[in-house]
Amino acid sequence: MERLTALAEFFADNGQAEFLRFWANAPLRNPEFWRTFWESLWTRDAQMSFLSYTFWVFLAICAAAYYLCPRIIKPVWLLACSYAFYLYDRHGTALVFILITATAVTWLCGLGMGLSQNRPLRLCLLWLAVLGCAGTLIYFKYSRFFAGLVGLEFTAQLPAVLGLSYFIFQSLGYVIDVYQGVVPAERNPLYYALYVSFFPCIVSGPIERADHLLPQLRAPRGFSYRRVTGGAFRMLWGLFKKLVIAGNLDVFTRAVFTDMPAYGGGVLALAALAFSYQLYMDFSGYCDLALGAGQVLGYDLLENFDRPFAGRSYTQLWDRWHISLTGWFRDYLFTPLSFVNRGLSGVPGKLQGWFNIFIIFPISGLWHGASMGYVVWGAFNGLFMVVGKATAKARRKLAKKNPLYRVKFLKAVIQCSIVYLLFTFCIVFFAASFFGGDAADGWYLLAHLTAAGGPALAELPALLDISTLTLYTMAGGIVLVEVFEFFGRPHEVIRKLWFPVRWVLYYALLIAILLTANFGASGFVYGQF
Repeated sequence: MERLTALAEFFADNGQAEFLRFWANAPLRNPEFWRTFWESLWTRDAQMSFLSYTFWVFLAICAAAYYLCPRIIKPVWLLACSYAFYLYDRHGTALVFILITATAVTWLCGLGMGLSQNRPLRLCLLWLAVLGCAGTLIYFKYSRFFAGLVGLEFTAQLPAVLGLSYFIFQSLGYVIDVYQGVVPAERNPLYYALYVSFFPCIVSGPIERADHLLPQLRAPRGFSYRRVTGGAFRMLWGLFKKLVIAGNLDVFTRAVFTDMPAYGGGVLALAALAFSYQLYMDFSGYCDLALGAGQVLGYDLLENFDRPFAGRSYTQLWDRWHISLTGWFRDYLFTPLSFVNRGLSGVPGKLQGWFNIFIIFPISGLWHGASMGYVVWGAFNGLFMVVGKATAKARRKLAKKNPLYRVKFLKAVIQCSIVYLLFTFCIVFFAASFFGGDAADGWYLLAHLTAAGGPALAELPALLDISTLTLYTMAGGIVLVEVFEFFGRPHEVIRKLWFPVRWVLYYALLIAILLTANFGASGFVYGQF
C-alpha cells in the first residue's frame, strides 16, 4: 500500500493523480475512461518529465506514427512532436517565442554566411547571432545575479525558460561552425528547426553538433526491431539509475545539505561523497533516457558520459564527464582563446595556456546557475586542472618510485580515489547551491568535517526512513551499473547476454524500480540548468 501511495504522489506532481484513481474503477470500453485519459495527458501542471507515464505514452505515439508515415512527412511529424513536447510545459505556450526567435535568427545568420563570401558581412552576421543568443541567455538566467554583484536590486520575476541553455548553446555552435566552414549552412528551415528543438535532448542535452545530428535528420531510418528494443532497454536502465540509485541517495544528501548543523563530520563527509555519485547517476540516467528515446526514433545522439570516475587524472575525468558540454567549451571558448592570445614563449606562454584552461570552468559553473556556489565549484575544478597540467611530468617521475604503483590494480585504485576525492571537494559548493544555499554552506561543510555530534551513521537509515531492502537494492544496483558499464554501452552489452539472462535482467530492473524507487525525487538535477 505504501508503494501505491508513493506512485500516486509521484504522478500527482504531474497533475495526474485523478486519472490514477479513475483507472482502478473504469473499464477500457467506457468512453469516460478515455476522456479522462486524454485530459490527464494534457493537464500541463508541469513539464513532461521523462519519468512520467505521459512521456512514455507520448513517445510511443510519436514513434509509431513516425515509422508509419511517409519519408517526406517524417521530419514534419517530429518537429510537430518536439513543439508539442515543449508546449506541454506550463510556461511553454508563453515562452515558445524565445525558441522560435533563436531558431529563426541563427538559421538566417547561418544562411547569410553560407551565401556570402564577404568577410565583414559574415563577421557581422556571426556577432548578431552570438550577441542575440548570449543576450537572451544572460537576461533570463543571470539578470538578478549580475545586478546583485553591482549592488542593484532586480525586482522583475523572470520565468524559467525550458531548455534555454541547451538550445542556445546548440544554436550558437551551429552558427560558429558555419562561419568557420566546419559545416555548410542548412538551407531547409524545417531540418534546422528540428535540429534545435529535437525533444529527446532539448531539456537537458546532450548538446548536439550540427555535423552529427543534421545528416541523420535529412536521412531518417526505417524501423529496426533491434535498434528500438535496444533504445527501450537503455531507457529502462536510465530509470533504474535515476529512481533507485540517485533517488534514494537524494533522501540522504538532501537531509544533510539542508540541515548541516544537525550532523557530525563523518555524516557530512559521507554526504559529500554520496552527492558526487548521486549527481553522476542522476545525469547519466537522464542521458540514458534521452539517448534511448532518440534510438527508439532511429537517431544516435552524442554520448555524454564514459565512466568518468574511472579516470586516473583530473583531465581524464573531465574528458569523460558531460562530454558534449566539455567539448562545446573546448571548441568554442578554449580554442578561440588560445588562438587570440598565442605567441608567448617560456613561462609567460605556459601561464597563458593555463589561464585558458582555468577560465573555462568558472564560466561552466556560471552556466550551471546564477550562484556563487557554482562559480566557486568551477574555480576549484579549473585550479585542479591547471595544477594537474603543471605537475604532470613531476608526478610521472614520482610514480615510478612509488612502490604501491608497481601493482597495476592498486595503482588504478589509488589514482581513481584521489580524483574522486578532488571532485568531491569541489562538489560540496555545487551541492550547497543546488539545495538552496550558497558558497558559504560549502565552506561550512569543509570546516566541520572533524566536528563531533549528530546521529551516528548506523542510525541514519531509521532516521531517514530507508528500508533495509532499499539499501541492499541500491548497493547491488551500484555494483551492477559499474560492472555492466565496464564492458560498454548498455544497449550494446545487453545483446551479448544469453536470451534468458536478458529477460531476467529486464524483470529484475522493473521489480527493483517498483519496490525500492524513490518516486518523490521526480526531477533531474540538470533539468534546472
